[in-house]
Amino acid sequence: MDRARQLVLLDRIMAHRQAGTTDLVPASYRQPVEQYVSPSRAAAERDRLFRATPVLACLTADLANPGDYLTLTVGDIPVVLTRASDGVVRAFRNVCRHRGAQVASGRGSAGKVLTCPYHNWSYRLDGSLAAVTSRQGFDDVDKSCMGLSPVVAAEAHGMVFVRLEGSEPIDVESWLGGIQEELSGFGLERYHHVETRSNARRINWKLTFDTFCEVYHIQALHRATIAPLIMSSATLFDAYGPHCRVLAPRWSIDELDEKPRESWDLLSHATLIYLMAPNSVFVYQQDHAELWQIFPTEDPDHSTMLIHLYAPEEPTTEKARTYWRKNMDLLMQVTDTEDFIMCEQIQSSFKSGAQESIVFGRNEPGLIHYHRSLDQLLAGETPGKAPDESPAPGETVLQAADRSSTTDHALVAGS
Repeated sequence: MDRARQLVLLDRIMAHRQAGTTDLVPASYRQPVEQYVSPSRAAAERDRLFRATPVLACLTADLANPGDYLTLTVGDIPVVLTRASDGVVRAFRNVCRHRGAQVASGRGSAGKVLTCPYHNWSYRLDGSLAAVTSRQGFDDVDKSCMGLSPVVAAEAHGMVFVRLEGSEPIDVESWLGGIQEELSGFGLERYHHVETRSNARRINWKLTFDTFCEVYHIQALHRATIAPLIMSSATLFDAYGPHCRVLAPRWSIDELDEKPRESWDLLSHATLIYLMAPNSVFVYQQDHAELWQIFPTEDPDHSTMLIHLYAPEEPTTEKARTYWRKNMDLLMQVTDTEDFIMCEQIQSSFKSGAQESIVFGRNEPGLIHYHRSLDQLLAGETPGKAPDESPAPGETVLQAADRSSTTDHALVAGS
């Protein structure tokens, strides 16, 4: 993030700290409980959000070198991504054209081919069929038509996106809605993948996502763990198309009160949470980055997560590897024993009949923006374009409020 942008955001935080305020919207929002439990809604989300919409599949760091591959399941479709010798990232359905087995699992370096473990058919990293065992058994098969089924992929700003349906290229710049202006400043293409862990919980995938959309809960739920580090107030919110960023100041920001403005540094004193529709959360945390990918299952009461940790330098010593392992352990401990335990209770309560909707407060604009964006994507609309009161990329919420009418979409500061 460039210096000028950091100072703009710090000025907003400092104004909130002085006034005892935080970014607010003029009206709270009612979110239907049905959207977390409905099988028909879940099916529509898998079809529209995870097939017809670009999905953040990984970072450039996950496919750092030619020969690298990575697998994941997007919605209910197995996908394999590769970086071939020409340096281009490609994506395919992870399905052998012989009998349908998956040709790769996990991640790693494949060299020049991916080999199906069922009958040893192999595929080049550009997806073309490389070799068939027992050639005479398939001498009447046109092998030029037997390559892996392609998936549209695009790489930009240190991120890789895929879209399962359609053949037209992904317009990454348009899809990101301006949020790339901040993300590209982190130099993600130079980061190194450290570790990935998976987690399956009895939680609707959107409810899992919700826990990242606001920091209001930190003061209560995390009072013994991260509340002494991260504030629940003076929080900033900015929208970028269907995506948004929630910025949570750390208590260490108090140190800046004694320093001249020209020496202020935002990234040392804040956690930046980028909510990337439909299902990814990118978190910048001082000395590392995290990517959370949250996927639905056929059962609306379940979801799966992939949690990735990245470092600006490759951990080449045991000391460095131990340091990052402990960071990951702490991250998983806090979310597993606090956030996701609470989310499982909430998911269970949704079936109690106690309420038809839950409330997103005026101080939770990330939640409101995210769910409105999902509704617009499901309806085939362009999210984040209306109403006009939403902040433009790089515009502060106060500037947006100055030029907007007072509606439930306009962002203002308040106590």
